[in-house]
Amino acid sequence: MTQDELSKALATIARYLADSIRDVANENAGRATGSEYYDAKTSPTGPTTFRRAAAAGAFPSFKVGRKLVARKAEVDAWIATQARTPKPKAQSADDVDAAFFASLQPRRSRR
Repeated sequence: MTQDELSKALATIARYLADSIRDVANENAGRATGSEYYDAKTSPTGPTTFRRAAAAGAFPSFKVGRKLVARKAEVDAWIATQARTPKPKAQSADDVDAAFFASLQPRRSRR
């Protein structure tokens, strides 16, 4: 085997190893951003609310590279606890006026 053939064989092996390592690294990185996780872009709360809630510790989260991610089940559970109660309906101006004028009417004395 000549020096040139040996160099080509080693280059081929090095490319194969580099491709294998790259594939494994991409596969492992993809696990944390898979279908069971939300990031700020895919969260149903919106990016700002997701980041603020994660920073406040509302649900466990972690970083994968520059992305902040959290498990979907935990984010969905937190969202369920954030249900809002409707505000009481405000009285219209006509209702307020009617109540005011009713209070001005003379009351009957009891005998």
